[in-house]
Amino acid sequence: MTFDGETISLWPSIGNWTLKCRSHYVIDRGEVIAAPPWTDEQVEAERHRDRAAKARFYGQPLKAEFNSPKAMLGLWHRVWNWVSGILK
Repeated sequence: MTFDGETISLWPSIGNWTLKCRSHYVIDRGEVIAAPPWTDEQVEAERHRDRAAKARFYGQPLKAEFNSPKAMLGLWHRVWNWVSGILK
């Protein structure tokens, strides 16, 4: 995530794979840009890559609490609230 003093950009993309809408997008200077949907195989491969990268970064497996869709929704709500506060 970058903030240029006026707008926020977020790269790589965000995918809401646990929600019915399965939206997928990037944010470029405050503009949401929809991306094409991913297949179930692409989603699972990315989840695996994310888990492995986090485990390497922290030197240990992720806590079980952050492996659940419910926990991830809570995380995204906190991120959204933080971003929304900056944009006000």
